Amino acid sequence: MSQLDRVWMQSRLNNTTKFRVYNSCVLSSLLYASETWILLKAYIAKLEAFHMTNQRRILGILWYEFVTNVKVATFSRLPSINEVLRRRRHSLFGHVRRMDQAAPAHQALHLCHVTTELKTVWHLEETNRLSAKMLVGAGHHEHRSLSF
Repeated sequence: MSQLDRVWMQSRLNNTTKFRVYNSCVLSSLLYASETWILLKAYIAKLEAFHMTNQRRILGILWYEFVTNVKVATFSRLPSINEVLRRRRHSLFGHVRRMDQAAPAHQALHLCHVTTELKTVWHLEETNRLSAKMLVGAGHHEHRSLSF
């Protein structure tokens, strides 16, 4: 980020332009293929902290000025990292859902997750419903279905 400090310090550039550069150069590289990530809360918190730090840099807010994150987000008008990740995941799901039904990615939507005490098994459902069957004990099934 220190290479972009010269851009953030430019007084001739307005904040809108700086945030566009930030979105196109920094966030696009940082969140590349984030649709497929499995993130823990701790990682999301670190990404949010990075995002806030950069917004403060762009706006020229120093650490001793005691400006809250809510005010920084209001000034920058950028969505949170959590919101960006949510949008990206939903867009990926929409693309896969609109694929040809013979495509492997589309067929993966109809996989069922069957869990036993010893192992996990995936199998393909024949219907357009996603159902998770949980084996509880010997021979008992708990069915959960989601329809699209």
